[in-house]
Amino acid sequence: MKLVSVIVLAYKSAETIVQTLDSIKNQTYQRIELIITDDCSPDNTVAAAQAWLADNQGALSKMQLVTAQENTGIPGNINRALAQASGDYVKLIAADDYMTKDAISEYVQFCENNPKAIPIAKVHLFADEKERETVDFAPIEKYCNRCYEFARETDYKKQYRMLLKQNHIVAPSGSFYPMSVIRKLGGYDETYRWFEDYPMNLKVMKAGYRCGLINRELIYYRISGGSVTASQQLRLKRAEMQLFFRERMHDMMRAGMGWEAVKQSRYWAKIALKRGGAQ
Repeated sequence: MKLVSVIVLAYKSAETIVQTLDSIKNQTYQRIELIITDDCSPDNTVAAAQAWLADNQGALSKMQLVTAQENTGIPGNINRALAQASGDYVKLIAADDYMTKDAISEYVQFCENNPKAIPIAKVHLFADEKERETVDFAPIEKYCNRCYEFARETDYKKQYRMLLKQNHIVAPSGSFYPMSVIRKLGGYDETYRWFEDYPMNLKVMKAGYRCGLINRELIYYRISGGSVTASQQLRLKRAEMQLFFRERMHDMMRAGMGWEAVKQSRYWAKIALKRGGAQ
């Protein structure tokens, strides 16, 4: 039985991380290495993680907590955990989401049966009771359904072009990879501090892997009713623009998507002018 490194990405997760960790402890799959990686949370996330580890010694094959002295962003937080990981597979999960009991078993079985495919599972959207009235699930469900349709596509070239055009993968649904693939690709690109999944999935598909659907809800994906601030939107836009001009535009041209590359370059040029240029 192969070892799976489950990496829990924590930041200001004191109120939710125990539920995430319990869902990992309760997996039917027997060989799990748990790595909790905290990105310098200002709350009690580290204390909550330490208390859980103390109360659950020996519950999994290996367990450890990785901390940081300063906030480095999502890719840096992942790479710190990867440096400690020894699994054959790796699964990333945010410290406010959780898994069904057989999630890891399902992911592993898919990969063993489809060695050149990356699994995409369905997600179950939920919100805390106090936030349910402020959450609009409809647009998120629509995006998730587009993700599942993308994962059903069996033609590699068509699927890769779909991903080059726009991000089709809901992060919690995937993020399960053979460790050898992640090592070969050099880990996560810390240039893009504010997002990690799209750049990695582009690299994985460019390396010749396609995506495939697990037609079951394996991840409970917590949706917050809090609005995204203008500064957060600006940071994300800048990161997306940087990814386009550094990588996606050139890969589109190579994939015979010249006109799409031109259209998107015009769009991002307008954004750059409005924002005072990419930084």
